[in-house]
Amino acid sequence: MRAMLRNSLLATMLFSLGACAEQSANPSVGITQAEFAGQTVRLSDVQGRCALTLADAAPLALDMQWPCRFSETPQQQLRVEYFRQTPIIMVERSEPQPAPSRSCLTDLQALRLHHDQLEAAPVSRIAACGPSQWDQKAFVGMFDW
Repeated sequence: MRAMLRNSLLATMLFSLGACAEQSANPSVGITQAEFAGQTVRLSDVQGRCALTLADAAPLALDMQWPCRFSETPQQQLRVEYFRQTPIIMVERSEPQPAPSRSCLTDLQALRLHHDQLEAAPVSRIAACGPSQWDQKAFVGMFDW
């Protein structure tokens, strides 16, 4: 059942990509530090991997290469979605495919602050260029609730 739900989520994400907004040619440009749940959250390069640090905690290595960025609102602020009163953010990395393709492979990894613990969802890889205004399901759907 969970595999079917995740496949359905991926199909929904891919379908909604046709309505995606702006695309960036440089995946490293974007927010790498912001306020999240009243604390500073930042992304950094740890041995070629994207790592997230919340406040003064040790960096949490994510399942994607550096450079990465936070998903943003249209006003270029950190995008935070809420589900069951739990704040969720998204980290993304988009890599253009070789010419003549105009497509990209994009990694998306949602992180939630659940019971005062930062939890990372599995990475979703999609064939679309970011950044974009990803559907809320991309933030919520990869977690077990």
